[in-house]
Amino acid sequence: MAITLYGDELSPPFRAVLLVCKALGVEYEFKKVSLLGGEQMKAEFVAINPLHTVPTIKDGDFVLWDSHAIATYLADKSGSDAWYPKDLKKRAIVNQRLHFDNAILFTRIRDMLEPVVFRGATSFEAEKMKRLEDALKLLSDLIRDGPWLAGDKPTIADCCAAANVSTILAVLPSVNVPEKVAAWLKKCEQQLPEYNTANKPGCDNLGEIMQAKIKQ
Repeated sequence: MAITLYGDELSPPFRAVLLVCKALGVEYEFKKVSLLGGEQMKAEFVAINPLHTVPTIKDGDFVLWDSHAIATYLADKSGSDAWYPKDLKKRAIVNQRLHFDNAILFTRIRDMLEPVVFRGATSFEAEKMKRLEDALKLLSDLIRDGPWLAGDKPTIADCCAAANVSTILAVLPSVNVPEKVAAWLKKCEQQLPEYNTANKPGCDNLGEIMQAKIKQ
């Protein structure tokens, strides 16, 4: 039975889960929740997810939010360890990378974008842009033993981080990208299943929206 997937293509965490669904072959019914339209705050969605965040899934009567929790749930449910190893140490590395993606990459993207998206700012704060560049340097250090983020094969960690890093490049085209990060992202674009349909359109759209806002 297909899951119900609530989200907005502008959201990096939503696109991360789309990439995971494509990698795992998960069937889903997409229900759009427009973030710019404020639909995440409507009573019917808050009744499903009181934190009013996307992505959110319903799997029968089971409801789950947070992209990383969803990614690991779907990977385990699939029964395959191709994208989320069952080996204890390999899984620990994937989990560590997921926590880095959430606590460092996504948090710093959100902190930079929110004033422009929701509070009317017309420029990005210099310190927050620097913190994003610092995050990319840290990511480069994690990739050095690659070629993938958690070892020699792509995992759900690559799906999640690719959605965030591509967003950074879309909204900050002049950002300084370490060579290893650029090479890794190119590999994601070429080898993650359906990357060009699951991630690229929403990422490009967000980049265009943000560039228009900061040029006002």
